[in-house]
Order: sequence, then structure tokens, then C-alpha cells
Amino acid sequence: MLGRNIKKYRMLSGLSLRQMAEHLDVSHQTIKKYEDEKLMPSSQRLIEIAKLLNVNIGDLLNTYSVPELKFENFRKQSKLSKTKEKGLYMLISDEIAKYIEILDLANEMYSFDKTKWSFDVNSINDIESIAIKVRKILGVSDECALDNLTDKLEDNNFLILEIDYEEKFDGFCEYVDNLAFIILSSKGYERNRFTLAHELAHLILKFEEKLNDKEIEHYCDYFASCLLMPKVAMKKELEFRNNSITRNVSINEIILIAKEYKVSLNAVIMRLNDLGFIDDYKKRNLFILLSKNGLKTKQLKLVDERPSRKEKIIFRLEAEKIISTDEAIKYLGVTTDEFFRSDFSNWC
Repeated sequence: MLGRNIKKYRMLSGLSLRQMAEHLDVSHQTIKKYEDEKLMPSSQRLIEIAKLLNVNIGDLLNTYSVPELKFENFRKQSKLSKTKEKGLYMLISDEIAKYIEILDLANEMYSFDKTKWSFDVNSINDIESIAIKVRKILGVSDECALDNLTDKLEDNNFLILEIDYEEKFDGFCEYVDNLAFIILSSKGYERNRFTLAHELAHLILKFEEKLNDKEIEHYCDYFASCLLMPKVAMKKELEFRNNSITRNVSINEIILIAKEYKVSLNAVIMRLNDLGFIDDYKKRNLFILLSKNGLKTKQLKLVDERPSRKEKIIFRLEAEKIISTDEAIKYLGVTTDEFFRSDFSNWC
């Protein structure tokens, strides 16, 4: 596992074998032998490798039973190098393996009912009604905002993980045996919330049409919009008068809706346009106003929801002496200082 971990963190750093070898003043064949576990680095060399890759030695020594993942729903990132992409695959696999190990230690039974969470899509016109069905399963009316999507999905046995990775990664999902995993970047805010809904769509929507990758992404984005901003709620927010289905909408209204529904300003504008509540001309003008006011890519930073199921299990295992404090720290992926900090602001 040491060799695999060296390879994983090397790739996540974007380093080739030769580049890493140059930093350590060894041959690239030596690095390859480390990764293939045909040669064991000395203690001093291990310290140098950890420092170069900006990880703890413990990260290099961790061992997990890694599942085979298909990565069929992995959204290709054009700016992500092949080396970093492969490293990201390994990181995701290890984090899922870690979660499965924690569940086994806690004897938690999280088999996932795929039949309950499977919806046939014959055309994009089915998406709106499917989103309403999902909200009903989650116990949320279509007349109001969905308060904490992360919490509600965890309560329904979706296993959600956040990983600390660069901006080019948003999210990924995959079934592992009878477990449903969704992996998010730790960027947070409303971008993560929309990504969570998008990845949920990948897991639960069954497309009858023959769609290409771009069309599938569009369907999943549309589902996320419908789930987070249902038509009934949006119509209620805009308070149409005199039987009109369109009216002028101000930037201030867009901001208030975005804050209430915990989505981006762009997402609100696109949703209102999809619903026919604003026309293309008004949509363009709103985007122009966003750009002029520096709001087009602005995150409102009002979303305060993070997955917590894994951490709760780890803390319980440590409290019940099933795992040691050192093991809890390893599973949490934090430093000893962070673990013992009294405010636990790293998680709260």
C-alpha cells in the first residue's frame, strides 16, 4: 500500500516520475520501484517524499481494501491533466474504502434500496415531476425551499464524502455493491449544493433515450434546478398578477431568491428562464447586470451544510474504544492538533 500511496500523492501533485526523481536527487527507476514496492525507501527518504508531496508520513503508510470503481459518472475536466486525473481516481477510491471500513467497524448496515430511488426518464419533460417525487420522499413540499439537502440524503442512506482537492473537481457518484456514494469537493457554498443534486440525478435517473454525455449532463443540471427551485415555489416567489406569466424581475429579487433557496444567482436566472417566467431578452440583461456588478461568479457563502454521518460514526467508535484516538485521527484525515482543538471548527 505504501507504493500505491506514493503514486497517488505524486499524481495528485501533478509530478511525473522524472520530476519527482529530480526533486529527490534519485533516478526515476528508483521512484518506480518505490511505487511498485520492489524497493522500500529508508526512513529519511520517506520523510523527504512526504515533505515533497505535502502530506504526513501517516498518509503514506495508511492501508485500505480499495474497491474497484468504474468511474462511469466521472465528469471529465478538460483542464485536469491525465496524471492528476489518475491521482484523483485513486484518492476517491481510497476515501470510499476508508468509509466502508468505518461502516464495517461500526457494524452499520447501509444497504441501499435502488428500486425506491430509481426513476425512468423518457424525455426531459419527465424531470420536473420526478424532482417533486424526490422532494416528497425527502419530506419537503414543492412550495418552499429545501433546507438541508445533505442531511436529508444522509438520512436516506446516501453516503456523502467531501475531499480536499483543487477547483477543477466538482463531484462524482457511484454505486459500490449496495452502497450509494456521492463525493464532493470541499469548496462548499451553493456550488456544492447544486453539485450534490446533480450527482444525485446521475444515481437515480434511468434514461430511456439514447443520450450523449453532454445531453445527460444537461438533464442532470435540469433535475438539480427542479429539485432546488420547484416551479410552484418560484411562481409563488414572483407573485404574478393579472394572469400574467412573465414580468420584470430585478437583481435584488434574484439575490433574495438565491439566498432563500441556497443556490447561485446564475442558477436562479436560468431556472426562471427555463420556466418561461422571464424571456431570453430579460435573461441576457440580468446576466449583463451581474457582470457589471461583479456578481456573475460570486458565491453568496450562506450555505452551511456538510456531510456529518462519517464523522459521527468515527467519534462514536473512538468513544466506545473500538478504535484508538490515533485511528480516529487517521480516518478523519486531520492532524492531532485539529482533533484536540476544543472548538472543532474544522468540522462545525
